[in-house]
Amino acid sequence: MVEEQIRDLLLLRLKNLGYHLIRVKLTSVNAKKTLQIMVERIKDKKMDIEDCVFLSKHISTFLEVDDPISSSYILEVSSGGLARPLTIVDDYESFKYNKAKIVLKEKFLGKKTYKGFLKGIDKNGKILLETENHKIKFNFLEIEKANIDPNWAIENNSFN
Repeated sequence: MVEEQIRDLLLLRLKNLGYHLIRVKLTSVNAKKTLQIMVERIKDKKMDIEDCVFLSKHISTFLEVDDPISSSYILEVSSGGLARPLTIVDDYESFKYNKAKIVLKEKFLGKKTYKGFLKGIDKNGKILLETENHKIKFNFLEIEKANIDPNWAIENNSFN
């Protein structure tokens, strides 16, 4: 898969520049391809426009050399934003005490979507989520997608 190839290509290179790669997404609409690269600074998990410009130049160079996408495309470099996706196990520890929305691959207790506060990871590697009604443990592989709840992030200035 091209996205995985690009992720592998960029992961260590961006880390060496001081950035964490959050997500790689390649979309195609009306034969127009867009490559979205979502990143954040390792030291403070923030991004600004200067970071995006700096990384755009570096990422373009990396991709020109290895050329994983054979046709033309638009490169977009951005931060995780307020609704930052949680894409690796470590994110659930890093964003402990933040409110998140988790969508599971299969129903659990009758539903697939849960909102609650992240409580980190237990000693067995299970992700801990505290909802209004339950304290739930998930295996990372059971999660289809997860994001920080943007409304909670705004109300609590968790990204400022």
